[in-house]
Amino acid sequence: MIIIQTPWTVKDESTLSAVLAEARRTIIGEGPLLALLPHADGREQDAAPEADIAALLGRLGQEHGLYICASAYVRRANEVAPRTIGMLAGPDGQIIARAAKVMPDLVEGFTDTLADTYVPFQPVIARTPLGQIGVLCGEDILYPQVVRALVTAGAEIILNPARERRDQHFEARMTARQSRAYENICYVAVASATSITRGNVSVKLSPASMVAEWWGGKVAAGGDESFFTAELDMQNLRRRRQEPMGNFPSVVRMPLYGPGYKAKAGKARPTPATRQGWIKESQRLLAAQPKAPTHTEQQDRYEVALCQCVSHGSATPEVLVENRMRNLDAAIGVIGWVARSPAVRLVVFPEFFLTGAASPLGSRSSHLAHLIGISFPGPEADKLAKFAQDTKSYVAGGVFEYDPQWPGRFFNSAFIFDDNGNLIHLYRKIHCADVFGMLPDTTPGSVYNQYVDKYGYDHLMPVVDTPIGKLATKICFDMNFPETARGLVAKGAEVIIHPTSEPHNIRRRGWDISRHTRAFENNAYVVTAGHGGEYSARGTSQLTFMNRGYSKVVNFDGTLQVVADGPGAVPLQGSIDLKALRHARANAQSNLVMWDDSVVYEGAYNAGGGLPNNLWADDPVVNPYEKMAQLKKVIEGYNADGVFVRPEDGAANATLDNARQAATG
Repeated sequence: MIIIQTPWTVKDESTLSAVLAEARRTIIGEGPLLALLPHADGREQDAAPEADIAALLGRLGQEHGLYICASAYVRRANEVAPRTIGMLAGPDGQIIARAAKVMPDLVEGFTDTLADTYVPFQPVIARTPLGQIGVLCGEDILYPQVVRALVTAGAEIILNPARERRDQHFEARMTARQSRAYENICYVAVASATSITRGNVSVKLSPASMVAEWWGGKVAAGGDESFFTAELDMQNLRRRRQEPMGNFPSVVRMPLYGPGYKAKAGKARPTPATRQGWIKESQRLLAAQPKAPTHTEQQDRYEVALCQCVSHGSATPEVLVENRMRNLDAAIGVIGWVARSPAVRLVVFPEFFLTGAASPLGSRSSHLAHLIGISFPGPEADKLAKFAQDTKSYVAGGVFEYDPQWPGRFFNSAFIFDDNGNLIHLYRKIHCADVFGMLPDTTPGSVYNQYVDKYGYDHLMPVVDTPIGKLATKICFDMNFPETARGLVAKGAEVIIHPTSEPHNIRRRGWDISRHTRAFENNAYVVTAGHGGEYSARGTSQLTFMNRGYSKVVNFDGTLQVVADGPGAVPLQGSIDLKALRHARANAQSNLVMWDDSVVYEGAYNAGGGLPNNLWADDPVVNPYEKMAQLKKVIEGYNADGVFVRPEDGAANATLDNARQAATG
């Protein structure tokens, strides 16, 4: 693939052709290549007719044997202002994909242009010999649901012609592009020019061009080079998409989010057409955002204490029960002295801190639900409530929970006690390892109809209003799915508490990139308490640090505040500044949430993609997820529908998968 950073206009065809020829010459091999150009040079006032841009790309595609993509401000008949359009031309000169920009020009500080901010998104996929290609212009790549819609329509490569500028969010926007590749198992390529013309002056811009792949790696511009190249291994991508483990486009519970998106979708309508109109629209949207809470004892700045602890696990249910209080005492021993500081107002324990992961109990242990999960109230919950009272802090964490209203089931849940010891929040994990057949815990999507009938839809993503801000929780694997965080922040969440137990594996880089992107794209603190290690059974001297720790606080702009850079027992402190967060949310250029209108994407989420609801609504002992059976069905459905493409060497992958199944029984 060729990434061009050279500025271009319709009038510079000879210069652009020469750069493409030089880039084409450096690549050995026959057949067409893929080239991505940046957003065209010039202001919106310089917009050309769409037909002129299409003709230019078509000529260059034919001349150099390229699939070639770019975006530009274009004028269309019967429209009052120009708009940004991205186009992909084939080597036969024909336009085979076209995308109108959805988001306003935030990086540019708004422009005199129209956008598709309030109309349904219609993904267009170009199915080429090089791969299935979609186009998103500029800031649209930062819109997680739009990216998901494009991927579940079939995109393997997302081309992102853009114009980037360095500001306080530049690095976060680039990281977000990597996150999109990871959470959708696709390539994301961005091209941004290294200069723009303003009158007779060439204004330099920071290099921002990059090709990101799904493990979190990238090939990026090193400076203001005219172009660089990157290899796209499509067979590798297609093999990866056939693997159920960590297959996020297949795991995502789109039918769970879909009804909520449909219920809150506005009506399709036009956008402003001028910069001043966009500024006025941003003021309207800011005024409509959830209001900051006001309390008589409100505290806008405080310390958070993260308890990274080591737990004793067991494959014996009775020992698991015995270990719970032992593990709780040990965890309090790690963090208690820190929590007693008057500056600390929030204490967070990790996922599995009472029991360990309990995965050795097997995928058919729901009959042990009353032993595996703790209850609220119950001895462990009561001790946590007392700890909150004694330390005058809010106490959160992640546990297996047993609720007698759900016999034979247990949940992976996150709790918050207030500083008087009252249980004020309980969230049940939406995305969990249950889908891989590794844990027999119940997720709300698995019993969706029963769950929503009992509690209502809003119970799926609860947010609690407290004197220390609006608090919400996500658990471990949830972090890989931007839909959940966006749902919480749409309700006003300011601090996303994240109890987790993350292992060492190839996904850890992508997982961490996602954590920073969740904070940036939602203007929310992400407070991660990581499980620091586990003894495999009571009394053993064998301690494993597969649970890698790395507790951290990520600021609301996506920057790292503090991290425990390793496993083990660590009390970690960070700081929450709600006034600074609320100041950032009042900035229309960085508040991405306020531009989110589900009219754009609700159709994609209600189209039947992703993991279906109600897959475990029947016998809680008979686990339908064993051997990743349900994920394999989703993958096969995607293969049949052309969303995924089978690799040419898929037989080898199937053999490996069969061997793994045999090894695990």
